[in-house]
Amino acid sequence: MNRIGTRCKLFLSAMLTVSCCSAFPAAHAADVIFFNGFEIPTLRGTNAVGMEMAYFNFDQETGPIGNTDYPIYDTRLIDYFASKRINAIRFLFSWEGMQPHLFDAIPYADAGNYQAYFDNYKRIVDYATDVQGMQVIVEPWDANAGGGAGGARWRGGVVGSPAVPTAAFADFWSRMAGIFKDNPRVSYGLINEPNDMSTMTWWATAQEAITAIRDAGSSQRIFVPGNGYSAASSWTANYYDTAAPARSNAYGWLNANGPGQPISDPIDNIVAEVHTYLDTNEGGLDDTITSVTAARTHLTVALNEAAAHGYKIYLGEIGIVASNPDANAAWADFIAYFNANTGPFLGYTWFAGGMPDWWNDRHAPHFSISPTNNVDFTGDTTNMQMIENDF
Repeated sequence: MNRIGTRCKLFLSAMLTVSCCSAFPAAHAADVIFFNGFEIPTLRGTNAVGMEMAYFNFDQETGPIGNTDYPIYDTRLIDYFASKRINAIRFLFSWEGMQPHLFDAIPYADAGNYQAYFDNYKRIVDYATDVQGMQVIVEPWDANAGGGAGGARWRGGVVGSPAVPTAAFADFWSRMAGIFKDNPRVSYGLINEPNDMSTMTWWATAQEAITAIRDAGSSQRIFVPGNGYSAASSWTANYYDTAAPARSNAYGWLNANGPGQPISDPIDNIVAEVHTYLDTNEGGLDDTITSVTAARTHLTVALNEAAAHGYKIYLGEIGIVASNPDANAAWADFIAYFNANTGPFLGYTWFAGGMPDWWNDRHAPHFSISPTNNVDFTGDTTNMQMIENDF
């Protein structure tokens, strides 16, 4: 049995509704889907990383320090992505950086490090959406006690536990939705890679967050990940459930509100978020590629299940190392599969790009598409050269 997605994501401690599809690059102007009346471009983009941090790497009382605990993003990075015709950014951040105490206001204070963290994040969201016309998925990434991808946790405590009640997660999303509800190019990813928890607890939690977002008056799209690191190939499996009887994400979607009562959105604007990589563990642990058709094989599991039950999927993370001899063929096969399934397959975001002096090819496993020049934000990695014609 694979423990899919057990990688420790690199958090860098040291270092939708849209208004008009014409705001996006002409090359994909016709690449538009209709989702229950919501018109959006098919998403072709990247993760933007660096502002996600392990909670134990900054002082909880004083807050994270810019360019010490996280990079202060330069708008020229967004310009670089836009020059590649990227139309979507999944912009990761730390829940603890936005809300240092459960049920706190967001932003936390009118001055200081927490305010600066919030301001730096929102400044880039606003620039990407308002200046470059991009879609931005705002999504928290939270660490476990070891600093890896913790999933639905706050300061190491799993959501749904006495220490971190589900109501706290719903409160967090109510506040975030209140901030972004008037920006039609923003959508919400509930949390990065839930894992090591009860599947049905996660789906009940997701439902409460969806309800809180809608009650806040926000109509934007919500991306709902699955338990087990959101792995596409295990969407219908149940080995990752810590509860008994063990349930799959497919079961959770269809029974989140009780037997036969699927997860629900009053405006029917939710999408399943899945992830995949091509190494043996399907978690981005190394540079290997098990098969040039691996991405297709993994995604077919989730896509077939979603299509059978009338929902859609979005691939929040994929990465392939261009130096692998099979990389070009594997990427081409993924793109062919994606292009053949746009509609039920809403879009993808590569993992990852960021500030070039924080996220570059020195960081294993070398998926970077950050510009190589950290002075003028030019220069392409070999990964970018491989994928840039598919944005």
